[in-house]
This record gives sequence, C-alpha cells and structure tokens, in this order.
Amino acid sequence: KKRRVLYTIPTAQNPSGSTLSNDRRIVIYHLARKYDLIILEDDPYYFLHPNRQCIPSFLSIDHNLGDGRVLRFDSVSKLLSSGMRLGFVTGPPTLVNQLNLHTQTTNLHASGISQLLAYKLLDYWGLDGFDDHAASTATFYNNRGNVLLSAAHQNLSPDLAEWNIPEAGMFLWIKILNGIHDTKTLVEEKAVDAGVLFVPGQSFCPLNEPSSYVRASYSTASDEDMNVAMERLAALIRT
Repeated sequence: KKRRVLYTIPTAQNPSGSTLSNDRRIVIYHLARKYDLIILEDDPYYFLHPNRQCIPSFLSIDHNLGDGRVLRFDSVSKLLSSGMRLGFVTGPPTLVNQLNLHTQTTNLHASGISQLLAYKLLDYWGLDGFDDHAASTATFYNNRGNVLLSAAHQNLSPDLAEWNIPEAGMFLWIKILNGIHDTKTLVEEKAVDAGVLFVPGQSFCPLNEPSSYVRASYSTASDEDMNVAMERLAALIRT
C-alpha cells in the first residue's frame, strides 16, 4: 500500500517567508489524521524564528497525540555554515530506519568531516550554548530583514510592488505590479544586465507557470547593496 504524504515548510517558508499560525498547525495535523497522511515537516528555518519557543512543531503535536505520523527534518546549514549541507531527521523508528536504508544505498552518509565538526561544536556548546547561538542567529537575520524591508519601503512605491512582512527566515517574497505578470525575463535578462540578482517566482512553481513574484534574499548582502538592489528593481519595473 502506497502512503500519501503532506509536505510542508511551516516556519519562514521558502520562498514566501510565511509561517503557519499555531491554530493552523493543529487544523492541518487533524486533517492528516483524518485522511491518514504522513507529514513531512521540512523546517530548516525554525531556529531562525525569534519566538520559536512559542511555536509547536508538527513533531511535538504528534508526540502529544501519539500518532507517529510526522517525519521532521532540521538543518544546521542555516545555523552553523551553509557549506556543511548537514541535517537530521526525527520521527518514528520504523520510518527513520527506512530512510537510513535508503541513504545507505544512495549516498552512504553525509560528509564525515561536516558531521565531526558539527558534533564537536554542539558537544562544546551544550544545549544552552546552542540555544544562545540560535537566538543570536535569529536576531542577526531579523536585523538583516529589517534593512531590506526599509530599502523596499523607500524605493518601491505601492503601484510598483507589494509584499508581506516575514516573521523570520532570510527571504522577502515580492509581488511585482505595474502590469508585469511574468518576472522570468525581468530577472534573467534585465535584472542581470542591471547588476542585481533575484529569483523569479516561476522557479518555485511546480507546474513551471509564469509568476508575478520575485524572491529577494537578505542573508549576505550589505546594507548598501540591499538599498541599491531595491533602487534598481524599482527602475526595472518602471521601464
């Protein structure tokens, strides 16, 4: 029997930056129980949320109800180093064991060096040290996001673009207005020529359909670069 699954990025979703409310998480979990779905909780940005202690994971909901239908995926790439490409899965032993078998027959295991570095660092920090680092990282990204939001407000008038303020993460999901319904050409040709980089919304569409959205990242750009990027985006939308 093939099992049906529900895949979700519940916190600071990529690309939209949206976070599921606590009430919505409960509703989704009960729907999964009703239709016997396994929930794949892909949550690499969870530790970047400044109020993560107040957000129940699907795994914690599942643990309280004892259903055993959630596989949770976490990543240290957003917390320690993007080059590590290292994550971990938590869930019912039956499902995790199957994932281990699959890993052994595909890529064997993640980089041994990355695993050792992460282990030694986490062992040195302990739980309190890790929590402090996560809180510091969340504050860093929150400050970076505020800089980009300020640049967007200063340069993109309401007739050019609109967006929702993300609670956490590293992305701003911008809807381009002014009659632009497909941002692929805008991003891949005009924006590149103007020296600014975004990701067109079409890249995130499962059906590869045209989109009026672009994703901006504020993870590494300087304050000045983010302001210049929004200036150039405004000019591109007007042309």
